[in-house]
Amino acid sequence: MGDSKELFDYWHDQVKLNNLDLISNPSHVPTQTLRHDCTNYDVLRHRQDVKQLEESDRSRVIAVIKYECTAQVLQRRAGILKDRVTEIQQVHAETEKQYSTLMRLIKALQNQLFGREKEIKKLQSRISTLEIENESLRIEVEKAKAHSEVLQELEVLQKKYKKIETRKKELAKNNQSLGGRVAHTKRFRRERDEARELVKELRSQLDAAHQENQLLQKENEALRGKLDAA
Repeated sequence: MGDSKELFDYWHDQVKLNNLDLISNPSHVPTQTLRHDCTNYDVLRHRQDVKQLEESDRSRVIAVIKYECTAQVLQRRAGILKDRVTEIQQVHAETEKQYSTLMRLIKALQNQLFGREKEIKKLQSRISTLEIENESLRIEVEKAKAHSEVLQELEVLQKKYKKIETRKKELAKNNQSLGGRVAHTKRFRRERDEARELVKELRSQLDAAHQENQLLQKENEALRGKLDAA
């Protein structure tokens, strides 16, 4: 191994990084873990050419390997995290920009909504007024309809009343005519009943006369019998 610069340059080129996911992990990762799990540190320090060095040179080389592996993995991690911070800052700036734009839009919409809200309230008030007017008109229509129905009912009742009056007059005339007929019928029935009673009485008198005649005949026959015997 030559001078220090050549030594560092040589082992710098021998370092290999791996396990990029762990290097990129934003959470805290111990340096020792990064060196052992994300570089070929263990492979380099156990290489055959390193083992063949004298103790002092081997310790020096292992220290250089350790430094280069640690420096490169930390530098790579720092670069990745810095890029991520830059990306996050850009996203944040874009988010802030979008937020500002969104807030302006929201304010504009709020102004529009406030104006529309006032207009909506006016329309609602107008609707309420129209509903009241409509209800008033409906009541007037119902009253007019009810009045018309009452007039129609009165007209029907008047027609019925006229028919009833006409019928009463006709019945009165018929009653007068029937009154004469009833008197005649009563007189006929009375005369008929009197005739029946007279016939009945005459029959009774006839029966009595017949019985009396029979008695007289019997007495006459008895007298004749006595005369013939004398």
